[in-house]
This record gives sequence, structure tokens and C-alpha cells, in this order.
Amino acid sequence: MFQALLTLLGTLFSPASSAQTEHPWFEVTRTIEGMEDPARIKEAIEAGIPGFLRQLEQDHETPLLFQLWGMSRNIDESHLSTGRRTVSPAVLKALNSIWNVNYDSSYIYGHAGLTHTYGYLLSNLETPFGHKRLRYTRNEIEAGFGLPAGLFSGRPPKGTLFSNLTLFAGKIAFRDHEPAVKLLDEAIGQIGRTAPLELLSYPFGSLKVRRLVEWTRNDQFTLELRTDIVTFPRPNTAGRNTALLIYSVVYKKDGKDRARPRLITVFPVDAGFANNLFKADGLGDRVPFKLKYNASVQGELNPALLVGRRFIAE
Repeated sequence: MFQALLTLLGTLFSPASSAQTEHPWFEVTRTIEGMEDPARIKEAIEAGIPGFLRQLEQDHETPLLFQLWGMSRNIDESHLSTGRRTVSPAVLKALNSIWNVNYDSSYIYGHAGLTHTYGYLLSNLETPFGHKRLRYTRNEIEAGFGLPAGLFSGRPPKGTLFSNLTLFAGKIAFRDHEPAVKLLDEAIGQIGRTAPLELLSYPFGSLKVRRLVEWTRNDQFTLELRTDIVTFPRPNTAGRNTALLIYSVVYKKDGKDRARPRLITVFPVDAGFANNLFKADGLGDRVPFKLKYNASVQGELNPALLVGRRFIAE
């Protein structure tokens, strides 16, 4: 695990994180740092990245997309001791003035889709793995899947970062859950011609996907954590990572109908990180685990240690 962490750190701090890939996010995040007024923040974002906020307005026209994502904690595990927010509460408040999705009053717990896409682009928090926005500024995902550069960036050539990522990750994470696929397809229908053809026609069935499942149940809830590792079918010419990690959660309170899986986060990983997840000595019927990648369940279970079954799905 330690060696995999070192490898991933080397990848994240490689020359691909140059000022060229950071600009204009590097400048904008520093311009808005310390600002508290949502109107001023949006003005500064628009001045630094003209047209960026139009993406959020476009996403707002397809509210079904919001239902495909779960909740997350806006405090990275590396900063739990300090409580420092990954994304400034004021920035999330400004972005959420367009979306109006669920957050608590302190912007600690809220909509994973907003926090992990546009929020991460505008985060200046340093983590052991670098800035959160690197997953969207390097074009590694696009290179690895043979897609047009920038399709999962803050300024995609077509569609929006959020809708493009939801479409792509959802087709993989929801593949075994008919109600979720139906909802995703309905959302895609509402997006219409703004969805990139390269995503609509992508051969998802040809991808090599491994899924790690962590499952537990008690008298209050059933929780299933799904980690999909999707091997890049093309050489990654933009970095060293070799696969895409898609993390989703199924949470059902006792007595409720079957819950849908909901996306939490998406980011590229290297072979060492991916392979470490599937080690045989980590599998079993009574294994300790917890919510990862800053996932949240309505502000509960964070970051409580759970015991349950960990297995590789067929």
C-alpha cells in the first residue's frame, strides 16, 4: 500500500501539473480566496473564466442529473484534524445559488456532484495527492479512453463537465442496476443534442472493469460501497495513470424500498493503487472498512469504522 501511495504521489506531482495545465484555475482560486460574498465570487469567476458559470446554468436545466449523485464530506481525510474545507463554503454557496442542491448550513456535507466537479476545480487546498482539480486539468481520462481532449475539463468542447462525467461514469457504475440506468438514460434524453456524440456512442461493453464491493447491514441501514476500476483501453499520453476509479454508494434505511447506487467521485489512478484494492488478504466476510474518498451518508457514519463483507464482484 505504501509503495502504491508513493507511485501515485509521483504521478500527481509530475511535470503534467505545470502552470500551463493549472491556468486559469490557479489564478482564479487565488483571486477568490477569502471572498465571502457569492455575487463577488461569481463575478470574479466569470472575469477569470468567461462562460464557466453557464455550464452550471445548463446543468440546472436537467435536474435528473443531480439525482444520480450522493453526498460527500467537504473535508478531505488529510485535513480531518484541522477541519479545513476542501472547497471554500463561500465558493460552494456561490455555485449552489445556481443549482440549489442539498447542503448543510456549514457546507461540510452536501451534494457530491457539485463538490467533486466544479467545487474541486475551484479548490486551492493542498492534499498529499496534490490539488483536487488535477483530475480535470490533465486530460488523462480523455487520453486513456481515446476521447477528445478537454471533454472532462472545466471548459469542455461540448456538453458540461458535470453532465459529461455523469454520463460516462454512470454508464459504468450503474451497469447492473436497471432503475439507475433508466434514470440516467432519461437524463441523457433531456440533455439532447448538447451531449457529446463520442460519449453517446462509446463502446462501454468493451471496457475491462473490476469491482470491489464493501457491504454491511444492521437494524438501521444497509450500506454498499462500490469501487469500479476501469482499465484505460488506450495508452495514457497525458500522464502515468492507467485506470479510472469510480466510487458509488448504495444506502438504504431499514424498511425503505431498494435504493439506487449514487456516484460519489471519479479520478484516474495508477496500476499499483488499483491492484492494491483487490489483494486477497483484504477480502472476507468480517472485514473492517469505512466510507472512502470523502463520501457521506446524510452526515452519518463519518468516518465511522464499519464491519462487513468485502469481495470482488463477478
